[in-house]
Amino acid sequence: MKKLFALLLLPSFAFAQEVVIKGKFSGDTKGNNKVYIYGTNVKNDSAVMVDGNFEFKLPFEKPFLPLFYTEYDRNVKRMYSPFPVLVEQPGEIILSEGDITKGMGSFTVSGLKSAAEYNELRQQQTAVYKKVNDQIAAKFGPTWYDKKNPKSAEINEEREKLTAAEISGVLHAFIKSHPDSYASSLALSSARSTLKTEDMEKLYKLLSPKAKQTEEAKNVADYLNGLKNSAIGSTVKDFTLTTPDEQLFSFSSLKGKYVMIDFWASWCGPCKQSFPHMKEVYAKYKSDKFEIYSISIDKDKAAWLKGLKEQDLPWLQTLDTRNISQSGFAVTGVPTTFLIDPKGKILMKEVGFEPGGNSPLEKKLVELFGAK
Repeated sequence: MKKLFALLLLPSFAFAQEVVIKGKFSGDTKGNNKVYIYGTNVKNDSAVMVDGNFEFKLPFEKPFLPLFYTEYDRNVKRMYSPFPVLVEQPGEIILSEGDITKGMGSFTVSGLKSAAEYNELRQQQTAVYKKVNDQIAAKFGPTWYDKKNPKSAEINEEREKLTAAEISGVLHAFIKSHPDSYASSLALSSARSTLKTEDMEKLYKLLSPKAKQTEEAKNVADYLNGLKNSAIGSTVKDFTLTTPDEQLFSFSSLKGKYVMIDFWASWCGPCKQSFPHMKEVYAKYKSDKFEIYSISIDKDKAAWLKGLKEQDLPWLQTLDTRNISQSGFAVTGVPTTFLIDPKGKILMKEVGFEPGGNSPLEKKLVELFGAK
């Protein structure tokens, strides 16, 4: 029996999976030989280059996107851009032909197919941003990016319009030629706040049935549904989420009240900055006719609970464990607020929360309840 027990334990070790990321830089590091890694669900770590070579071994549970930068960029160039490497499955990823003076963006990526494809797409997107910035600089001058520029609003609007059109073209060509690629699903999901709705729908249709089963593609589908569900004048579909004390709370229980739904997260600085004034708004208007309802998009429940304790928020709180922020409201950033009427109809949406009391949403509250 002891021998049999030992044999039964073996498979649990055999199924341990990892990804190995190997890289090689050329050039003089000037003694700055570390490469750093970080990211969501990635342990902060570093590797020391030996003759330009470095290596990371990471456990694999599900697809993730570790970010890298070098000690050289931090200390010599005094700036760096995070370099993402797409890890879709266990295996080996090779970063080659890197020039330390040009940074990690100079790497050629090979090994796992999806990692190479994602890097190919990133290079195309980087070229788009440069092209658009050059066009903006040619029209508005070399200091177009200065926030004090009197045409700043006009510049940003045109830049966003040009970027959306160019990125849409790049993604269309890439997804059409890589319909099965995890890189296509990830890139489309990441572009939600950039693309027009009609472009998102066309690009989503280009994904293969296999790609549509990825978490990222499902998020895109939820987002597209959310855009329809959260249109001004639409009626909110009932949903149920969990409160801090593990109770189920249904939105329909607020029927008969005006409700300000506030999407936030414990890691969101602007959200925290909005809360002092939001508390003032709550103190003014809380009644049997008005309620604030905050929904956290945190992925980490402990971080959410800690954030709630720190912020001491006196209104309704739940955690979005069902992706309601996407499927119901198409939220692309936090804080985002919605004003809902007593019948559940969406009256207004605001990205951000104006602390000065001059936002359209707060003016609407004055219109509904009078100045207080």
